[in-house]
Amino acid sequence: MEAERRSADTRHKMLEVAEGEFARRGYDGAHLQFIAAQVGVQKTALYYYFESKAALYEAVLVRMLEAFDARVEEALERPGPPEERAVRLLDGLNDLLAEHPNYSKMLIRVFVDAGPVRPGRVAPLIERVVGRVLRFYREGVDVGVFVRQSSRHVFQSLLGAVTFHYASGGFGAAVLGVQDLYTHSTIAWRREEARNLFLRAILQPSAG
Repeated sequence: MEAERRSADTRHKMLEVAEGEFARRGYDGAHLQFIAAQVGVQKTALYYYFESKAALYEAVLVRMLEAFDARVEEALERPGPPEERAVRLLDGLNDLLAEHPNYSKMLIRVFVDAGPVRPGRVAPLIERVVGRVLRFYREGVDVGVFVRQSSRHVFQSLLGAVTFHYASGGFGAAVLGVQDLYTHSTIAWRREEARNLFLRAILQPSAG
């Protein structure tokens, strides 16, 4: 049991370090030697857990997308009126990206530098997250709570709003006039502002 725990801890640390390296440098720029050194193992030890650099990258993406899927499911599948579930979704995604500073940068990297990802593990997770949000918005339109507009554009706008803010780093902090996007007060400010802006855009006047 102790050996299994140590093995699981080592794998977890590899994923944590690799996530940061891929977020900073992208797939092509990331170095397995650097990841191994940060973990405190030989480079060959990485291949005990992941058969290749591509497999490690895929594992990092899968773990991130599973976190998104869980947060979206928690927000949208629990009972509640559409406007309440929309608030849970907005707040949940904001908080997830605030809790994991590499996630926003990883998402940007995925969009511009997907790397050699096999669709079998990654694509179903993406489809599930997107599908949950699209269905939720269409249901809100059908019951007269949300404005009738393209659910796909709503998803794109939501993803862009939550991702770019936390990926913008020093630029975003300068625009907001703060030192750091990740302080408690700035995260809370962003949560409130994003919620207000997005709800104004999607709620029918009678629902607001």
